[in-house]
Amino acid sequence: MVTEQEMKNRKFTCEFEKERVAFQVTSQEMNVFKKRKYALAKKIDDFVLKLEKELNCGRIKVAELVEENCQQSWDTYKKIISRRCKASRVSLYKFCIGMNLSREEADSLFELTDEGGLTDENIGDYIFARALGIDSIYDFIDEYEHYTGKSISMRERK
Repeated sequence: MVTEQEMKNRKFTCEFEKERVAFQVTSQEMNVFKKRKYALAKKIDDFVLKLEKELNCGRIKVAELVEENCQQSWDTYKKIISRRCKASRVSLYKFCIGMNLSREEADSLFELTDEGGLTDENIGDYIFARALGIDSIYDFIDEYEHYTGKSISMRERK
């Protein structure tokens, strides 16, 4: 959990959302990105499979649990696991907190993203690191939205 005073005293210099740029790479260099995307998908799937074994239930039940714990649509994680979409930092924040992962486990996921590992220079990473293992997913979402001004809450269902 972060405090108002703590956030006022920090200066954040890294903003991943604003750093989107295009690069030209060779097909061989592109393979590095593909391999990392595959490795990230595999790691997330491994955490889900581990939960299935622990609870001795099927994917549908685990999907509901992951969706509730992470406050993120299961469809998002399903697309990441099947490599149909890129994992955003926010979806990884929510996954790590909702699945109660350790800092080492979270680091291993973020190291596989295009933006790289966690850094205290990014406000989202900082809030996440302070919440990991301490805050509930709801507390994390509230703090993230409060300090970044970005909405990450799961939309209401009809």
